[in-house]
Amino acid sequence: MSVINRIRVFLLGFLFWTALGGLTAAEAQMSRAECKPLSLYCMELVPTASYVGAKASLELARPASAFGVAVSRDGHQRYELVAHVEGLPAAPQGSVYMAWVMPLDLDPVVRLGRIGNGTTHLGEVALNKFMVLVSLEDSPLATERAGPLVLRGRSPSSRLEPHDLFQISAFADPAGGPVRGDAHAEDGHAHGAGGQAAGAADWPMPAMHPGVRMSDAMHTLRPDVAPWVPSTELAPSGDVAALPEARPRETLFLSNGDSLTLHAYPVRKRVGGRDLAMLGYNGQIPGPLLHVEKNVTINVTFKNDAPFASSIHWHGLRHENRFDGVPGLTQDPVPPGETFEYEVHFPDAGLYWYHPHHREEVQQDLGLYGNMLVRPPAFEALPYVSSEEILVLDDLTIAPGSPGNSGDAGGNVPYGKEAANYMLMGRFGNVPLVNGEERVTLNVARFDTLRLFVTNVSNTRTWNVSIEGHAMQVMGSDLGLYSDPVWEESMAIAPAERYTADVVLPEAGRYAITNRVQSLDHTAGVFFPEIDTLGFVMVDSARVNRWASRGPTPRPRMDPMVEYTRFRRALARKAELGADSLYVPDREVELFIRAHSVPPLVNWLLRADQSWFQPVEWTGTMPMMNWSATAQQVDWVIREPLTGRENMDIDWTFARGSTEILRIVNRRDSPHAMQHPIHLHGQRFLVLSYNGRPVRHQVWKDTVLIPAGMTADIAVEFTNPGQWMMHCHIAEHLEGGMKMTFEVE
Repeated sequence: MSVINRIRVFLLGFLFWTALGGLTAAEAQMSRAECKPLSLYCMELVPTASYVGAKASLELARPASAFGVAVSRDGHQRYELVAHVEGLPAAPQGSVYMAWVMPLDLDPVVRLGRIGNGTTHLGEVALNKFMVLVSLEDSPLATERAGPLVLRGRSPSSRLEPHDLFQISAFADPAGGPVRGDAHAEDGHAHGAGGQAAGAADWPMPAMHPGVRMSDAMHTLRPDVAPWVPSTELAPSGDVAALPEARPRETLFLSNGDSLTLHAYPVRKRVGGRDLAMLGYNGQIPGPLLHVEKNVTINVTFKNDAPFASSIHWHGLRHENRFDGVPGLTQDPVPPGETFEYEVHFPDAGLYWYHPHHREEVQQDLGLYGNMLVRPPAFEALPYVSSEEILVLDDLTIAPGSPGNSGDAGGNVPYGKEAANYMLMGRFGNVPLVNGEERVTLNVARFDTLRLFVTNVSNTRTWNVSIEGHAMQVMGSDLGLYSDPVWEESMAIAPAERYTADVVLPEAGRYAITNRVQSLDHTAGVFFPEIDTLGFVMVDSARVNRWASRGPTPRPRMDPMVEYTRFRRALARKAELGADSLYVPDREVELFIRAHSVPPLVNWLLRADQSWFQPVEWTGTMPMMNWSATAQQVDWVIREPLTGRENMDIDWTFARGSTEILRIVNRRDSPHAMQHPIHLHGQRFLVLSYNGRPVRHQVWKDTVLIPAGMTADIAVEFTNPGQWMMHCHIAEHLEGGMKMTFEVE
């Protein structure tokens, strides 16, 4: 192929990537005026009697965002409305078809704009439940709907309806089970719905969500495994006070060839007014911050005095496979009392973290996590800022009542002993933590630019973090910088993800750092807002950063677009070799749940909730159902449709240096579809598209959030030889089997 033709191929590929509003190749093969049954991202527009020949739908596309899910500051799901219309008769002279959107209570009514046959982009909507009407108006300047109705439709979320409480009551135990939330039945045994194991009687109840009332039938549920109680298992003779007190993290500045020890052992930490038995690295929660330069290699001795076999996974690093820290794949698990020597190399600048990769739903949740900040050379550096903070987001499940009534002197809801519980949604904590504390205070001067390095180490929670009165400029994510910084109102960050964002603070004051989401009461079929205050930014009026007030002077840095363009060029070469489209995947997997032995009540609820799923389940509003389900009852599945193989039976091999496109389908028809943050070990990738729509803001990632019912295409650069893991980073889903391996030769 000539040089000119090669350039043409590259330009065509580049335009295909960056096209906004045009139909993708997959979209061109089908009429977009029809929705798939029960689609989460498409709403049919039904014509009135005078327009029965018209066919129309609204695609609820993902708007441009730095994050895997696009939400507003207050947690409303954001959608880009794209209309697809066929057969609409020409409007009379001077008249126009106009689209309007409104919540279900019809107030306010918002004008979207003119609409006609073909594809029309109508802009963004951020409402929980809404309807769209199309009317025939006399003027294109109409600001209120006055003309006859032409088309109408309701959002997929409008299918959400209250549960049938009469049917739920049929599952209540007539023999007198613990329907009031008591820890034990009168005879000392739990009468769990569906014949739960009597040996599970010692389980204390989790805290009920304050915004949701559970039915009596829910209180009959129990996990079918024994409880693993932190205060009993970690503290000598159950005396939490005898444990050493956890310390705040230290920063360790390390150079090439340096050595350190990371020692995991029990500690005591006060959370939610209780002294909890927890775990820490070197007695710290979070563990020590490892501060290194790019291309440095260090030696780490891991000493395990936790009660589980363990390891350390160096999340996001593209380093040597044998030090990746995956028991059963790259090393044997490290038994209690033993050590393991890691050689850790840092080939890429960015923010990374370390944590166990064995029963991590317990060990990580109890405090075994820490960050690694890898600084780049000056020519690749971010612009100078006057203040930096590293924030680690986590949450804990604290039992209700006094420690004596909770069944755990430490107050933390127990974990499953033989197998993990909280197996449906994952373990949502009811006490949010930042850097191990319930509140954080960040002190800055006026005109400071505050750079936030944020990591989510929660078992399952996706956060929506914002700073009162301020937007943020998102600069980077897992392994790199964005091709262009992205302005956002809030940061939607899934488990295992990291983001770097700058906030300019010109005015003195006290600004709340909050997590704002729209929670879902499944029983009532309604949304309600939740706000957690995580801390405050204190902007000192007595101090002014006079250097910053003149404006930051950026250091020269390598343009990320240069590297992304090289990567796209490789994808263009794949097109030369015969691929029909850059979005034709090389491999495909699908994600779903298999609930094989849950109690009848849980099975009924799983089916009842299938009419609609939130793209992201933001909080634990079904605590009893979630807490009681265990890995003995539920399998989370990665399945390859081509072969039918599942999880660890999937057999993928890639050539070192190759670039492959993986399609990951989060199945909408799963009984409990929810988001999955999918992590690839040892490699990096770009997210190409969601539901066929190109992603506008590019950054190197190792973890991609895939909302419920959505399909993501990612282009992976396979550079590291060895056997690696791909898995969901909701810790309970990983314990439930949602993992596979691949080999790079």
